[in-house]
Amino acid sequence: MISLNELGRKLGLTVHGNPDHVVSNLAPIESAGASDLAFVVGRKYLSTLKNSKAGAVIVPEDMLDEASGNLLVSANPYASYAKASWLLQLPRVAPAGIHSTALVHPEAKVAKTASVGPFCVIGPGAILEDSVVVGSHCTVGAFSSIGEGSQLFPGVRVYHNVKMGRQCRVQSGAVLGSEGFGYAWADDSWNQIQQTGGLLISDAVHVGANTTIDCGAIEPTVIEEGVILDNQIQIAHNVHIGRNTAIAGCVGIAGSTRIGSHCQIGGACNIVGHLVICDQVIINAASLVTRSINERGRYGSGMPLQKEKSWRRSYVNLGKLEKLFKRVRQLERQDSADDRNTDQSTNKTSAS
Repeated sequence: MISLNELGRKLGLTVHGNPDHVVSNLAPIESAGASDLAFVVGRKYLSTLKNSKAGAVIVPEDMLDEASGNLLVSANPYASYAKASWLLQLPRVAPAGIHSTALVHPEAKVAKTASVGPFCVIGPGAILEDSVVVGSHCTVGAFSSIGEGSQLFPGVRVYHNVKMGRQCRVQSGAVLGSEGFGYAWADDSWNQIQQTGGLLISDAVHVGANTTIDCGAIEPTVIEEGVILDNQIQIAHNVHIGRNTAIAGCVGIAGSTRIGSHCQIGGACNIVGHLVICDQVIINAASLVTRSINERGRYGSGMPLQKEKSWRRSYVNLGKLEKLFKRVRQLERQDSADDRNTDQSTNKTSAS
Protein backbone atom coordinates (compact mmCIF):
# COMPACT_ATOMS: atom_id res chain seq x y z
CA MET A 1 0.00 0.00 0.00
CA ILE A 2 1.23 3.45 -0.86
CA SER A 3 -0.26 6.94 -0.91
CA LEU A 4 -0.38 8.91 -4.15
CA ASN A 5 1.75 11.60 -2.56
CA GLU A 6 4.54 9.10 -1.82
CA LEU A 7 4.10 7.35 -5.15
CA GLY A 8 4.34 10.64 -7.03
CA ARG A 9 7.45 11.60 -5.08
CA LYS A 10 9.21 8.30 -5.82
CA LEU A 11 8.26 8.38 -9.50
CA GLY A 12 8.88 12.10 -9.96
CA LEU A 13 5.26 12.71 -11.07
CA THR A 14 2.77 15.49 -10.31
CA VAL A 15 -0.34 14.39 -8.42
CA HIS A 16 -3.80 15.82 -9.20
CA GLY A 17 -6.62 14.93 -6.84
CA ASN A 18 -6.36 13.51 -3.33
CA PRO A 19 -2.67 13.00 -2.47
CA ASP A 20 -3.62 10.91 0.58
CA HIS A 21 -5.52 8.29 -1.42
CA VAL A 22 -3.93 4.87 -1.02
CA VAL A 23 -3.46 2.27 -3.77
CA SER A 24 -2.32 -1.29 -3.23
CA ASN A 25 -2.63 -3.10 -6.56
CA LEU A 26 -2.13 -2.76 -10.29
CA ALA A 27 -5.05 -3.30 -12.65
CA PRO A 28 -6.14 -2.62 -16.26
CA ILE A 29 -8.01 0.63 -16.74
CA GLU A 30 -11.19 -1.26 -17.74
CA SER A 31 -11.46 -3.29 -14.51
CA ALA A 32 -9.57 -1.24 -11.92
CA GLY A 33 -11.25 -0.45 -8.62
CA ALA A 34 -10.82 2.10 -5.85
CA SER A 35 -7.61 0.59 -4.49
CA ASP A 36 -6.02 0.02 -7.92
CA LEU A 37 -3.51 1.99 -9.99
CA ALA A 38 -3.97 1.97 -13.78
CA PHE A 39 -2.56 3.89 -16.73
CA VAL A 40 -3.47 5.16 -20.21
CA VAL A 41 -1.04 6.13 -22.95
CA GLY A 42 -3.10 8.32 -25.27
CA ARG A 43 -6.34 10.05 -26.17
CA LYS A 44 -7.87 7.00 -27.83
CA TYR A 45 -8.45 5.70 -24.30
CA LEU A 46 -10.25 8.87 -23.14
CA SER A 47 -13.73 7.34 -23.06
CA THR A 48 -12.39 4.31 -21.15
CA LEU A 49 -10.71 6.64 -18.68
CA LYS A 50 -13.91 8.63 -18.09
CA ASN A 51 -15.80 5.41 -17.29
CA SER A 52 -13.06 3.90 -15.14
CA LYS A 53 -13.44 3.33 -11.40
CA ALA A 54 -9.70 3.21 -10.79
CA GLY A 55 -8.42 4.72 -7.58
CA ALA A 56 -5.68 6.49 -9.52
CA VAL A 57 -4.53 6.65 -13.13
CA ILE A 58 -1.21 7.60 -14.70
CA VAL A 59 -1.99 9.83 -17.69
CA PRO A 60 -0.08 11.88 -20.29
CA GLU A 61 -0.17 15.64 -19.84
CA ASP A 62 -2.38 16.27 -22.89
CA MET A 63 -5.23 14.32 -21.25
CA LEU A 64 -5.15 16.20 -17.98
CA ASP A 65 -7.80 18.82 -18.87
CA GLU A 66 -10.36 16.20 -19.89
CA ALA A 67 -9.75 13.69 -17.10
CA SER A 68 -11.00 13.74 -13.53
CA GLY A 69 -10.28 11.90 -10.30
CA ASN A 70 -6.88 11.03 -8.88
CA LEU A 71 -4.23 11.42 -11.55
CA LEU A 72 -0.47 11.18 -11.84
CA VAL A 73 0.88 13.06 -14.86
CA SER A 74 3.74 11.47 -16.80
CA ALA A 75 5.58 12.14 -20.05
CA ASN A 76 5.74 8.35 -20.48
CA PRO A 77 2.84 6.65 -18.64
CA TYR A 78 3.86 3.12 -19.60
CA ALA A 79 7.39 3.58 -18.24
CA SER A 80 6.02 5.16 -15.05
CA TYR A 81 3.61 2.25 -14.66
CA ALA A 82 6.53 -0.16 -15.00
CA LYS A 83 8.41 1.60 -12.19
CA ALA A 84 5.28 1.73 -10.04
CA SER A 85 4.86 -2.03 -10.39
CA TRP A 86 8.01 -2.57 -8.34
CA LEU A 87 6.81 -0.19 -5.64
CA LEU A 88 3.37 -1.79 -5.25
CA GLN A 89 4.41 -5.43 -5.62
CA LEU A 90 7.64 -5.80 -3.70
CA PRO A 91 9.75 -8.75 -4.82
CA ARG A 92 10.38 -11.55 -2.35
CA VAL A 93 13.81 -11.39 -0.76
CA ALA A 94 15.62 -14.73 -0.72
CA PRO A 95 17.45 -15.52 2.54
CA ALA A 96 21.22 -15.20 2.34
CA GLY A 97 23.24 -18.37 2.69
CA ILE A 98 23.71 -21.78 1.13
CA HIS A 99 20.98 -24.41 1.43
CA SER A 100 22.04 -27.64 3.10
CA THR A 101 21.31 -29.69 -0.05
CA ALA A 102 23.38 -27.48 -2.37
CA LEU A 103 26.78 -28.70 -3.57
CA VAL A 104 29.33 -25.88 -3.62
CA HIS A 105 32.87 -26.69 -4.70
CA PRO A 106 35.53 -25.71 -2.15
CA GLU A 107 37.22 -23.50 -4.75
CA ALA A 108 34.04 -21.56 -5.53
CA LYS A 109 33.58 -18.10 -4.01
CA VAL A 110 30.10 -17.29 -2.71
CA ALA A 111 29.47 -13.89 -1.12
CA LYS A 112 27.93 -13.92 2.34
CA THR A 113 24.90 -11.99 1.08
CA ALA A 114 24.30 -14.40 -1.82
CA SER A 115 21.52 -17.00 -1.71
CA VAL A 116 22.00 -20.53 -3.07
CA GLY A 117 18.82 -22.61 -3.13
CA PRO A 118 18.12 -26.32 -2.69
CA PHE A 119 19.92 -28.87 -4.88
CA CYS A 120 22.10 -26.33 -6.66
CA VAL A 121 25.55 -27.23 -7.95
CA ILE A 122 28.28 -24.55 -7.99
CA GLY A 123 31.47 -25.57 -9.80
CA PRO A 124 35.15 -24.92 -9.07
CA GLY A 125 36.31 -21.35 -9.49
CA ALA A 126 32.76 -20.06 -9.84
CA ILE A 127 32.01 -16.65 -8.29
CA LEU A 128 28.68 -15.48 -6.89
CA GLU A 129 28.86 -11.82 -5.93
CA ASP A 130 26.84 -9.88 -3.34
CA SER A 131 23.05 -10.35 -3.30
CA VAL A 132 23.08 -12.95 -6.08
CA VAL A 133 20.08 -15.29 -5.91
CA VAL A 134 20.44 -18.79 -7.34
CA GLY A 135 17.11 -20.62 -7.33
CA SER A 136 16.65 -24.30 -6.64
CA HIS A 137 18.11 -26.92 -9.02
CA CYS A 138 20.41 -24.44 -10.80
CA THR A 139 23.95 -25.21 -11.92
CA VAL A 140 26.80 -22.74 -12.28
CA GLY A 141 29.79 -24.22 -14.09
CA ALA A 142 33.48 -23.94 -13.46
CA PHE A 143 34.99 -20.46 -13.56
CA SER A 144 31.69 -18.78 -14.31
CA SER A 145 30.74 -15.60 -12.45
CA ILE A 146 27.38 -14.06 -11.57
CA GLY A 147 27.42 -10.31 -10.90
CA GLU A 148 25.98 -8.42 -7.96
CA GLY A 149 22.21 -8.56 -7.55
CA SER A 150 21.61 -10.95 -10.45
CA GLN A 151 19.01 -13.68 -10.13
CA LEU A 152 18.78 -17.17 -11.59
CA PHE A 153 15.27 -18.58 -11.32
CA PRO A 154 14.89 -22.32 -10.58
CA GLY A 155 16.32 -24.71 -13.11
CA VAL A 156 18.77 -22.44 -14.95
CA ARG A 157 21.89 -24.04 -16.45
CA VAL A 158 25.02 -21.92 -16.61
CA TYR A 159 27.91 -23.72 -18.29
CA HIS A 160 31.59 -23.09 -17.60
CA ASN A 161 33.34 -19.81 -18.48
CA VAL A 162 30.21 -17.66 -18.50
CA LYS A 163 30.61 -14.10 -17.21
CA MET A 164 27.39 -12.36 -16.18
CA GLY A 165 27.12 -8.75 -15.05
CA ARG A 166 25.08 -7.04 -12.36
CA GLN A 167 21.28 -6.98 -11.96
CA CYS A 168 20.54 -9.64 -14.57
CA ARG A 169 17.46 -11.87 -14.45
CA VAL A 170 17.45 -15.35 -16.00
CA GLN A 171 14.18 -17.29 -16.12
CA SER A 172 13.72 -21.03 -15.59
CA GLY A 173 14.98 -23.45 -18.19
CA ALA A 174 17.45 -21.03 -19.77
CA VAL A 175 20.79 -22.47 -20.84
CA LEU A 176 23.78 -20.12 -20.95
CA GLY A 177 27.09 -21.02 -22.56
CA SER A 178 26.11 -24.30 -24.21
CA GLU A 179 28.33 -25.68 -26.96
CA GLY A 180 27.85 -23.96 -30.30
CA PHE A 181 26.75 -25.86 -33.40
CA GLY A 182 30.17 -26.07 -35.02
CA TYR A 183 31.13 -29.11 -37.12
CA ALA A 184 33.47 -29.85 -40.03
CA TRP A 185 32.68 -32.56 -42.60
CA ALA A 186 35.54 -34.99 -43.20
CA ASP A 187 35.95 -38.71 -43.82
CA ASP A 188 32.22 -39.21 -44.33
CA SER A 189 31.34 -37.87 -40.88
CA TRP A 190 30.84 -34.68 -38.91
CA ASN A 191 33.80 -33.64 -36.75
CA GLN A 192 32.88 -31.39 -33.83
CA ILE A 193 34.85 -28.20 -33.35
CA GLN A 194 35.62 -27.57 -29.71
CA GLN A 195 33.84 -24.44 -28.50
CA THR A 196 36.14 -22.57 -26.12
CA GLY A 197 35.16 -18.90 -26.50
CA GLY A 198 32.83 -18.56 -23.52
CA LEU A 199 29.94 -16.16 -23.05
CA LEU A 200 29.92 -12.54 -21.87
CA ILE A 201 26.65 -11.07 -20.55
CA SER A 202 26.70 -7.43 -19.44
CA ASP A 203 24.67 -5.65 -16.76
CA ALA A 204 20.85 -5.57 -16.58
CA VAL A 205 20.28 -8.29 -19.17
CA HIS A 206 17.00 -10.23 -18.92
CA VAL A 207 16.83 -13.76 -20.36
CA GLY A 208 13.47 -15.50 -20.83
CA ALA A 209 12.45 -19.06 -20.02
CA ASN A 210 14.01 -21.84 -22.13
CA THR A 211 16.17 -19.42 -24.07
CA THR A 212 19.56 -20.79 -25.15
CA ILE A 213 22.72 -18.77 -25.68
CA ASP A 214 25.69 -20.71 -27.05
CA CYS A 215 29.27 -19.97 -26.13
CA GLY A 216 31.68 -18.75 -28.78
CA ALA A 217 33.94 -21.00 -30.80
CA ILE A 218 37.15 -19.06 -30.11
CA GLU A 219 36.03 -15.52 -29.19
CA PRO A 220 33.06 -15.15 -26.80
CA THR A 221 29.41 -14.69 -27.64
CA VAL A 222 28.50 -11.20 -26.36
CA ILE A 223 25.24 -9.82 -24.97
CA GLU A 224 25.60 -6.14 -24.16
CA GLU A 225 24.03 -4.09 -21.37
CA GLY A 226 20.25 -3.78 -21.10
CA VAL A 227 19.36 -6.44 -23.68
CA ILE A 228 15.98 -8.11 -23.07
CA LEU A 229 15.35 -11.60 -24.45
CA ASP A 230 11.95 -13.27 -24.47
CA ASN A 231 11.25 -16.99 -24.05
CA GLN A 232 12.50 -19.75 -26.34
CA ILE A 233 15.10 -17.81 -28.28
CA GLN A 234 18.11 -19.52 -29.87
CA ILE A 235 21.31 -17.44 -30.03
CA ALA A 236 24.14 -19.27 -31.75
CA HIS A 237 27.88 -19.08 -31.16
CA ASN A 238 29.72 -15.80 -31.60
CA VAL A 239 26.58 -13.72 -32.01
CA HIS A 240 27.00 -10.16 -30.72
CA ILE A 241 23.89 -8.26 -29.56
CA GLY A 242 24.15 -4.52 -28.89
CA ARG A 243 22.89 -2.69 -25.83
CA ASN A 244 19.18 -2.19 -25.15
CA THR A 245 18.08 -4.43 -28.00
CA ALA A 246 14.80 -6.31 -27.46
CA ILE A 247 14.11 -9.72 -29.02
CA ALA A 248 10.70 -11.42 -28.82
CA GLY A 249 9.99 -15.13 -28.44
CA CYS A 250 10.99 -17.98 -30.77
CA VAL A 251 13.60 -15.99 -32.69
CA GLY A 252 16.54 -17.93 -34.12
CA ILE A 253 19.87 -16.17 -34.72
CA ALA A 254 22.57 -18.11 -36.56
CA GLY A 255 26.26 -17.92 -35.74
CA SER A 256 28.53 -14.88 -35.97
CA THR A 257 25.72 -12.44 -36.68
CA ARG A 258 26.16 -8.98 -35.18
CA ILE A 259 23.05 -7.07 -34.11
CA GLY A 260 23.32 -3.39 -33.22
CA SER A 261 22.00 -1.45 -30.25
CA HIS A 262 18.41 -0.30 -29.69
CA CYS A 263 17.02 -2.84 -32.17
CA GLN A 264 13.64 -4.55 -31.87
CA ILE A 265 13.18 -8.01 -33.37
CA GLY A 266 9.67 -9.44 -33.55
CA GLY A 267 8.69 -12.97 -32.58
CA ALA A 268 9.55 -16.00 -34.73
CA CYS A 269 12.08 -14.15 -36.91
CA ASN A 270 14.92 -16.16 -38.41
CA ILE A 271 18.27 -14.47 -38.98
CA VAL A 272 20.93 -16.31 -40.97
CA GLY A 273 24.58 -16.27 -39.96
CA HIS A 274 27.46 -13.85 -40.54
CA LEU A 275 25.20 -10.82 -41.06
CA VAL A 276 25.46 -7.31 -39.64
CA ILE A 277 22.33 -5.46 -38.53
CA CYS A 278 22.96 -1.81 -37.72
CA ASP A 279 21.61 0.17 -34.76
CA GLN A 280 17.93 1.11 -34.39
CA VAL A 281 16.48 -1.51 -36.72
CA ILE A 282 12.95 -2.86 -36.19
CA ILE A 283 12.14 -6.23 -37.78
CA ASN A 284 8.51 -7.33 -38.02
CA ALA A 285 7.44 -10.67 -36.58
CA ALA A 286 8.04 -13.86 -38.59
CA SER A 287 10.52 -12.20 -40.95
CA LEU A 288 13.37 -14.06 -42.64
CA VAL A 289 16.57 -12.01 -42.65
CA THR A 290 19.03 -13.23 -45.30
CA ARG A 291 21.15 -10.13 -45.84
CA SER A 292 22.82 -7.46 -43.75
CA ILE A 293 20.87 -4.31 -42.87
CA ASN A 294 22.96 -1.15 -43.07
CA GLU A 295 20.29 1.53 -42.67
CA ARG A 296 18.11 1.98 -39.60
CA GLY A 297 14.34 1.69 -39.99
CA ARG A 298 11.57 -0.89 -40.07
CA TYR A 299 11.85 -4.09 -42.11
CA GLY A 300 9.61 -7.09 -42.73
CA SER A 301 9.12 -10.11 -44.96
CA GLY A 302 6.64 -12.90 -45.44
CA MET A 303 2.99 -12.83 -46.45
CA PRO A 304 0.46 -11.25 -44.07
CA LEU A 305 -2.48 -13.35 -42.92
CA GLN A 306 -5.38 -13.75 -45.37
CA LYS A 307 -8.43 -15.91 -45.62
CA GLU A 308 -7.36 -19.35 -46.80
CA LYS A 309 -9.04 -19.04 -50.20
CA SER A 310 -7.26 -15.77 -50.92
CA TRP A 311 -3.96 -17.12 -49.62
CA ARG A 312 -4.16 -20.17 -51.91
CA ARG A 313 -4.84 -17.95 -54.91
CA SER A 314 -1.91 -15.68 -54.01
CA TYR A 315 0.37 -18.68 -53.55
CA VAL A 316 -0.57 -20.08 -56.96
CA ASN A 317 0.01 -16.69 -58.57
CA LEU A 318 3.46 -16.48 -57.00
CA GLY A 319 4.37 -19.67 -58.82
CA LYS A 320 3.47 -18.03 -62.13
CA LEU A 321 5.69 -14.97 -61.64
CA GLU A 322 8.67 -16.46 -63.48
CA LYS A 323 6.58 -17.23 -66.57
CA LEU A 324 5.03 -13.77 -66.38
CA PHE A 325 8.46 -12.17 -66.12
CA LYS A 326 9.72 -14.09 -69.17
CA ARG A 327 6.58 -13.09 -71.11
CA VAL A 328 7.06 -9.40 -70.26
CA ARG A 329 10.72 -9.55 -71.32
CA GLN A 330 9.70 -11.17 -74.59
CA LEU A 331 7.12 -8.46 -75.24
CA GLU A 332 9.66 -5.75 -74.40
CA ARG A 333 12.15 -7.21 -76.88
CA GLN A 334 9.40 -7.42 -79.52
CA ASP A 335 8.45 -3.80 -78.91
CA SER A 336 12.11 -2.77 -79.23
CA ALA A 337 12.41 -4.66 -82.53
CA ASP A 338 9.23 -3.04 -83.85
CA ASP A 339 10.53 0.40 -82.88
CA ARG A 340 13.80 -0.22 -84.72
CA ASN A 341 11.96 -1.39 -87.83
CA THR A 342 9.73 1.69 -87.73
CA ASP A 343 12.77 3.97 -87.40
CA GLN A 344 14.46 2.27 -90.36
CA SER A 345 11.32 2.62 -92.51
CA THR A 346 11.03 6.29 -91.61
CA ASN A 347 14.69 6.93 -92.50
CA LYS A 348 14.28 5.19 -95.91
CA THR A 349 11.17 7.26 -96.67
CA SER A 350 12.97 10.49 -95.78
CA ALA A 351 15.94 9.60 -97.93
CA SER A 352 13.80 8.89 -100.99
